[in-house]
Amino acid sequence: MGIRPQVTSMAFGLAFVLACETQVPPTTAAASVEQQQCDARVTAPAATQLLQANAVLSIKALYHHIIVNPNNSEERPSGVKLVLRPPSGVTAEELTRILQCHSARVLLGKVDPASIPDDPYWLADRWLDIHVTPENGNFAVTIEADSVHDNIEVIGRATRYAQGHMLAIESVP
Repeated sequence: MGIRPQVTSMAFGLAFVLACETQVPPTTAAASVEQQQCDARVTAPAATQLLQANAVLSIKALYHHIIVNPNNSEERPSGVKLVLRPPSGVTAEELTRILQCHSARVLLGKVDPASIPDDPYWLADRWLDIHVTPENGNFAVTIEADSVHDNIEVIGRATRYAQGHMLAIESVP
């Protein structure tokens, strides 16, 4: 009585899936990003000053459409998009580096998280994906976490942050 090939295949398949599911610990990801993204031009005080002065134009929660079963689907939070007025002299690539570096430093305990109230660019013991792209002369900052719960927290923080940094736009007669 030997082991059936299907059982062996299933066991190897499960082991492979579980091995692929292991995630890099957030502090390891943060240390790697800090090493790659942070340099003398991206100091913690300069990043904090930039984040405190950001002018937010709009905020939008992002959702994934998930098919739960053939008769049912739902929208699940997948992150948030902030549209910012570009800081003077900063490119989208530079802002990406600044935000990723800031996120890494806060997660590693090198920057006080209280320095920016409702800072949407980090979560305790979680790594966030942050991307900045040009959008109609402004910058679109997309922030995404790995779970629905964490994305809800990011959306809440980003909403409060945006309220405190919203650019007042006067109507033109």
